[in-house]
Amino acid sequence: MKSIRLIASFLFAVLVLTLASGCTHLKTVSVQPSALPTGQLLPHNVALVLDQELADYKNEYSRGQDNFIDSLGVPLQDYARQAAAKSFQQVDVVPTVKKAAALASADLILIPRAVKSDISIPVWAWDNDNLTLVMEWTAKDRASQNTIWLTTITANASEPMGSAFSYGKNQRILYQKLFDDLSLKTYNAFQGAPELRGSPATPPTPHP
Repeated sequence: MKSIRLIASFLFAVLVLTLASGCTHLKTVSVQPSALPTGQLLPHNVALVLDQELADYKNEYSRGQDNFIDSLGVPLQDYARQAAAKSFQQVDVVPTVKKAAALASADLILIPRAVKSDISIPVWAWDNDNLTLVMEWTAKDRASQNTIWLTTITANASEPMGSAFSYGKNQRILYQKLFDDLSLKTYNAFQGAPELRGSPATPPTPHP
């Protein structure tokens, strides 16, 4: 066991030396769609706002002297589409709240926002990277623009950092675990919200 730890420590040292040049590393995170339950769809037609802020969201952190920028825009948009499609009877994707408000076929406007992300840096290669992502979801009545539901969802994932040879693979596993946790928690939040379970109000019939 001692020899294994010595080898792991050596490989970790190699990784640190590799990252000691003070570079900035850019990466676009890629994950697979998460497995979600198939339940009854909520009785709403939704305008899902996937704006530029979400598309540009990044997780930024440092290891040693190197800086890392993990672009999360693509998986965040895919996650939001999937969670909404699994939860509501109709989903139309729009780029702004203004366009959502003009979408007459929708009764709800649904807005996801990435609040913050954080990653812990372990001391040893066999210790875990711990990754956290906080999302905020807002549902507005399209006609009145009143907020009818607001929630914050915190997703977590852990995975050993690994050696210089396994670090990239472990990072992919870490992000997959994060989005699996986030997707299921979001789906459950939709299903458990009383504000989202009722049918949309029928507008009054205008008098002749």
